[in-house]
Amino acid sequence: MRKFGVVAEERTSLTNSTLKSNKQEELPPELNADIEATRQLDDEAIALQNLLDNMDGPRQSPRDHWLEEIDLENMTSDEAAKILDQVITNGMYEETYKMGKMVVRLRTRTTSDADRVIEAIQDFKPETNGTLSHLIARMNLAASISKFGESQFNFTPPNDGAQEVLEAEFTERYNFLSNLPSQIFFALTQILERFDRRVQLACDPRAIENF
Repeated sequence: MRKFGVVAEERTSLTNSTLKSNKQEELPPELNADIEATRQLDDEAIALQNLLDNMDGPRQSPRDHWLEEIDLENMTSDEAAKILDQVITNGMYEETYKMGKMVVRLRTRTTSDADRVIEAIQDFKPETNGTLSHLIARMNLAASISKFGESQFNFTPPNDGAQEVLEAEFTERYNFLSNLPSQIFFALTQILERFDRRVQLACDPRAIENF
């Protein structure tokens, strides 16, 4: 008889669990809405507490952020310091890249190069962002490229009497780019973007210890 009693108890327990489950499923819509709202408030409270915990933690200095950025560019602080030193000492900095077996060398630009870009934009008045971006990329590349494979380009030191020579050298590089396959040109613009990022980070004021 005891065995039958145990079975009866188990059946009763299962029945009660089923009834409870059915009761939970049959809650009024208003109560379900209240439960969901409570859950959302709990989630918001947790998110707010996490935010407060982060605010209470040690804050990163501008230099810490700079160190993270140069790390993303696979640079070290020593490498950045060498780039900055060459910019200050020589007035420019160059880097060499390889495209397959071909060597490409890029150099930093001057303020005059930036002025030339502004004047070109004012003259051409590009009507679309795509046209504007292409013009800027092409002029910046022409102002930066000093070697492409076997082709090497002159960069006369800037002075008051060399303006015509400088413009002729720039025009030569600009026209040279016109004859490149479009795939090579766009690959070069991407290399130039990486080069510019590295130089910009190296010359960033956040590199200063007590900035």
